[in-house]
Amino acid sequence: MMPPIDEATGEIQVRPFADVLRDLGRATVIDEAAVQLQQLASTVAETGKKGRLVLTVEIQPMKGHEAALMVHAKTDLKLPSSEPIGGVFFPDQHGNLLREDPRQLSIPLREVTIENKDLKQA
Repeated sequence: MMPPIDEATGEIQVRPFADVLRDLGRATVIDEAAVQLQQLASTVAETGKKGRLVLTVEIQPMKGHEAALMVHAKTDLKLPSSEPIGGVFFPDQHGNLLREDPRQLSIPLREVTIENKDLKQA
């Protein structure tokens, strides 16, 4: 289907897409998309990983009124995830996570001081 063209000027007569989005929900859709786009750009710049912003527009006939159409729009933001931070922990008998294994015997270590004797080099 070809867009309608004004015969006098030869210009395409199509309402700008942004104007339609601005009319949806008193511009909440287009404002939300703008904020999410900025958030996505900042997060991608910080992480160096890709993300995605999807705008979905759904149009269906309005029930009970054949000349009207229901237009719905929503955004779906997928920010890049950061790398998970991990560590090794051991659960004690109560389920508390500890850095040292509570089942392992501890060896009493002490600091050894060396007197100022002549040491031989190997």
